[in-house]
Parts: sequence; C-alpha cells; structure tokens
Amino acid sequence: MSAGRDGVGGTHRAARPHDSPVPLPAEIRRRARLLAWGYALVATLLLPWMAYLFVTLPKRNLDTHYRLSWIGFDILLVVAMARTAYLAFRLLPRIELPASATATLLIVDAWFDVTTAHGRQALLVAIALAVFAELPAAALSIFVATRANHRLVVLAGLESRPPEAGD
Repeated sequence: MSAGRDGVGGTHRAARPHDSPVPLPAEIRRRARLLAWGYALVATLLLPWMAYLFVTLPKRNLDTHYRLSWIGFDILLVVAMARTAYLAFRLLPRIELPASATATLLIVDAWFDVTTAHGRQALLVAIALAVFAELPAAALSIFVATRANHRLVVLAGLESRPPEAGD
C-alpha cells in the first residue's frame, strides 16, 4: 500500500486544479458554501449600487474623471469579492489572496467614503456604512485569509501542532 497525499496509506491520485487539497469535514464545507454565497450576494448587490453611483455622482468635481474613478474602484471590489466567492465555492485554499484584496479594497473604500463625504448627512451615512458594513466585511475577509493561510501551513507540514477546532 502506497502513501497517499495525506501521508496515510491509500492510493495517490493526481490532483485536478479544482480539487480541494484534502477531504474536508462536512461542517467546513457548509461554512465555506455559506461564505461563498455571502461574497457572491454582496458582489451582486454592488452592481445596482454602481449603476446608482454612475447616475448620481457629479460629472465633474476637482477631477474630470471623478465618476469613472469611483465606478472603476467598485468594479475592482466586485471582481475581488466574486473571486473570493468562487474560490470559497470550490473550497480552494487560494482564497487567501482575493480575500486579502477584498479586505484591503473595503478598508480603502470606507476611508475614501468618509473623507470625501460632502455635508453632515453624507458624512453620517458614510460613517454608518463604514462601521456597520465595510469594516466588518473587511474583518471577515481578513479572518478568511488568515484561516486559509493557517490551513496551508498545516497542510504543508510547516507547523507540527494539529489545527484548532473548525480548521
């Protein structure tokens, strides 16, 4: 009997690019699917928001491409979230990279929404969105990236202690 990929006896099969590196417990698969649906939902909901911004943002500000700048930024955010959702659906550890990008873009978005808000009402809305949506979503994305990194370290055999519960 030959050693399998996990070091336990069994047959070794060639990994396909979309395969998860090791069989995962049902609870982890369930949480990954829930996470994937969350990212996919938010990425989808951002599309009408981008259309709204395209129509309502001023055509000219201090920058002649003000509207294009915000829409372009939101497109990057949607792409990062969609990629994170895709990798979560596929249960792939490469989720670490787009989750990190998503967190970074959400933090930058919150910062610029707050610092470019004009008027008290716009500022309060920007702060509320930052505190209750963008920053918590960024924290979740950082958590996802950190957990994926930890799992990769354990799978690579670079850490000798067993993964914590839920890994």
